Order: sequence, then structure tokens, then C-alpha cells
Amino acid sequence: MARIREFLIEEKSRHGKLRYLFHRRPDGRRMTIKGQPGEPAFEARYSFLEQGGDLEIELKKASAERWRNHEAPQTVSDLVRYHTIHIDGLVERDEFSAYTRDHYARFTKRLSAEYGEVLLHTIEEHHLKQILDSWGWTKNAWNNALRAIKHLFKYGTETWGVKPNPAQLIAKKAVETNGHLPWSPDHLEKFFATHQIGSRPHLTMMLLIHASPRRADLVRLGPQHVLIENGVEVLRFMPQKTSRKSKVLITKPLHPDLKAALDATPTGDQTFLITEHGKPYSPDGFSNHILEWRKAAGITDSVSAHGMRKTVGIDMAENGATEYELMAALGHTTPKVTEVYTRAANRAKLSMQAASKSTLSKIHNVTSKKDDTHV
Repeated sequence: MARIREFLIEEKSRHGKLRYLFHRRPDGRRMTIKGQPGEPAFEARYSFLEQGGDLEIELKKASAERWRNHEAPQTVSDLVRYHTIHIDGLVERDEFSAYTRDHYARFTKRLSAEYGEVLLHTIEEHHLKQILDSWGWTKNAWNNALRAIKHLFKYGTETWGVKPNPAQLIAKKAVETNGHLPWSPDHLEKFFATHQIGSRPHLTMMLLIHASPRRADLVRLGPQHVLIENGVEVLRFMPQKTSRKSKVLITKPLHPDLKAALDATPTGDQTFLITEHGKPYSPDGFSNHILEWRKAAGITDSVSAHGMRKTVGIDMAENGATEYELMAALGHTTPKVTEVYTRAANRAKLSMQAASKSTLSKIHNVTSKKDDTHV
């Protein structure tokens, strides 16, 4: 056996065949490299191992061993693997949203891919902040990633005793926003002028106006949600967002305009809104269709399905709906969310009242009359 490079050993088997082993002294594991020195595949493998690939392989093997033995996680990849299994179980038991799971996974999987072999006990708060900043996102995206990472490390602390929790005290970035842009009367006039009754866009807008569902509920509403209550046809559904905790039900009379749109538009057995192939839409994919329909109507503002929900809430508030009436109509479980609509309505109403109390017009009128006397 001879060492022919710093990390490469050549040895002859008992059958007289040469083989080559990568070995990082003094205590690294010997790893066989197939082929012969000088061959492209051989040199590529040697280069990978030389640059730390052997240590990465060792860490992954150790991680797999810990997993098999149900030992506490030690690396980021350990924790992400355990967390993924844990969340999948919660989703199966209907204790966690599949949408939120997939949303979190975008960030935790990236963290594992880029920093998987980092030992958990070496991670500090400033490390996580640097990682989030390096991903170069907007403030909203930064906050979304932080939520996922906080959930990951909170699980590690509560389930496996991983301490300290480096994400616990990281604060969200302050974002100044008025939320989703509401649809204006001009937007709606353009939309309905382009998308006539009998079309999927028209039915979509009728559902948004008269049922005001969130996007995830919009694409799953169907004939099974139309019921007769006290002789009145109603639309009743449980929002997905509240289905695991508060179990809030939304019940609204089936508006004649919505009923007319349903009667005039091809619908499915399980969902009102179906693709050209008769299949239900996915929530994420449906956003692209709303964008296309909006552009076709010549609407350049970035109004969305949720913006229509906001429009409905503001319109109800402006027309005297109480805070608790809005909560029932929109499926909110706390007045804090409903305040977004009542505040917007109140500001508009107060602005109109304030404008009527301005006396500056009197100055203008007096000045104008004086000027007229000199003509």
C-alpha cells in the first residue's frame, strides 16, 4: 500500500488488482474511488472529496444513523428532516394546514440545502439574520422566511430540547402597507364589460362579490355548499383557514346575480369553477388566471382576488354593517382583522364630513365676487 497523493492511497487486492482509496489523515475513513487516476470521472470524484466532500458524506451517514436510532438532531439537516415528518403528521391529523406546510418547506428545505451540515449548537441569532439577508428578499418575503425558521427552531426546542433557540428573539421587519388594493367601481365596470355572464371570469367575480371567500375557498366552492334554510336558498361553507380551530361557518343568501351566473356557466360536480378540461383549479394557479382576466379587461392596477374581498368589506362597512356583522360575513374570528374594513370606511366617511366643514370656499367666493365688480 502506497500513498501516491496527499489524500490518495494505492493498494493491491489479494487478487492482484489495483484500487485507489481516498484517505484524509489522521483519522478519516477510507473511501474507494472507482477508475484510474487521470480519468475525468476519477479526478472529479477526488476533487470533490478533497474539497470537503468526504466530511460531508461522513456527516450525512452520522445523521442517517441518528435518525434510525431516534436520537436528538445535531445538525440543521437533522432538524429539518425531523420537522418535516412532524408537520406531515399534523397535516394528516388535520391539525395543520397543508398550504402552510408547503409554504414553510420552501424556506426550511433551502436552509437545509445550504447549511445542512452546520451543528445546531453553533448557530446564533446573528447567523440566521445574515442568512435571511443573503437570500435578498423583500421585507414581506424576509418575514415569511422568518416565520418558517422560527417554527423550525421552536419545534427543536420544545420537542428535542435544542437550546438556545437562535430564532426566538428575531423581530419581524416593519412593513408599511395598506394591504391588498381594493377594486374600484371603474375596475369592476371594465371587468364586466369584457367578461360577460356565462364566462368563468364573470362567475368568479360573482362569487367574490356575493360569497367573498379567500382564494383557497373560492376554488373549492361547489354545489354541495348550496342549501335550503327556512325556505331560503343559501350558500354555506367553512373557510379552510378556520376549519381546524374555530370551525366558523359562513352562511349567505344565494344572491340572484350569483344564481344567474351559476345557471349560465358550465360548472363541475364538486366545484363551481372548473378548467377547460373540467378539472378544479388549484389556489396558486388560479391567481394567474385572475391576472390574465384583469389584463384582458384593460385593468393595469394590481388588484387581486383578496382585493375584492377587501372591497366587499369596505362597501358593507360604508353601508352601515356593524363590526360583528362583518365578522360573520367574512369569516373573521377576531374584530382586529375586521377593523381594516371599518377603519377604511370610517376614514372615508369622516373625510367627506370634514370636507363639508371647510370654510375656504367662502374666501374664494368673496374674492371672485370682488373681481367681478371690476369687470
